[in-house]
Amino acid sequence: MVEKDDDGWYPQLRLHYYLTVGRQFLASRDSKRAKAQAEAGENAIWKPDFNKGQMLSSVLLLEELKLLQLLKTGEQLRGSDKKMQEFKAIALQHRYLIKNYFNVTISEKLTPVAIAQKLLDKIDLRLTYVGRLGPRGKRECVYKFVGTDDGRSGIFKQWLNRELVSVTPNIDLTTPITDTTSLPIIEDMEGQENRTIRSSQFAIRNSQL
Repeated sequence: MVEKDDDGWYPQLRLHYYLTVGRQFLASRDSKRAKAQAEAGENAIWKPDFNKGQMLSSVLLLEELKLLQLLKTGEQLRGSDKKMQEFKAIALQHRYLIKNYFNVTISEKLTPVAIAQKLLDKIDLRLTYVGRLGPRGKRECVYKFVGTDDGRSGIFKQWLNRELVSVTPNIDLTTPITDTTSLPIIEDMEGQENRTIRSSQFAIRNSQL
């Protein structure tokens, strides 16, 4: 991971982790970072550093976009699919937030797949081109997600074990982590989850005005 971090892999991996198996610990993580920044700055937080360090809003935005639904192994995706059209519509609706949180520009001229590739790049994943399928005169590009074997599963397991141990000291962890779908959220963890969700949802609603 240290070698690959020269290409910016760590922030991509961290975002994927908190979007999936580490989701239940995200509110606590952001709360601790905010508290540490406040104490380091004698209770005065520099806004750019604070915003950069907080991840819950970014994760909530990707959840709103339903990005993980595109990562069903083997499912063929076409730009004309209803799911892909809905994905593009939501991305266009939140294009200013996407630019703010991910520095990704979304425009009407982009295809649904092109938008998906831009956002999946933030977690270092991509849709694989299958070919042009369909009847003559109506063929279109088809893509699918192919699972990656880049070692992130093992890293996620270590991160998850570390966070579980920090919550419950001396816990015995023997179950391997083989899936990266979202886990249930621990409700109202340190009171931050609900407050941050409300503020992020407010920002998303405002972007629609």
